[in-house]
Amino acid sequence: MTDRFDEDDGRTVADMSGLERQPMLLPHLPKRKKENAGPEKPNGNQPELQLTKEERRAYVGGALGAAMLLGGVFIAAGAIVIVLLLLLWR
Repeated sequence: MTDRFDEDDGRTVADMSGLERQPMLLPHLPKRKKENAGPEKPNGNQPELQLTKEERRAYVGGALGAAMLLGGVFIAAGAIVIVLLLLLWR
């Protein structure tokens, strides 16, 4: 018994007509916007966010602190594994 479905009902699952092939060797550089396009409209799902310098600095500091903490945990775990392996093989 085969589970093939050969009939096409003509519905579009996902429109892929606007996609371009990605380059394999060089990174994709964004295209320049047209000068007469006007200001970009914010997405309807996300409100536009205006931050002060202090708020932006707090966000960046929080993100860097979290990344440093996570990196420290990985470095400590690696050091513990190395010490345990050295003790095991001596």
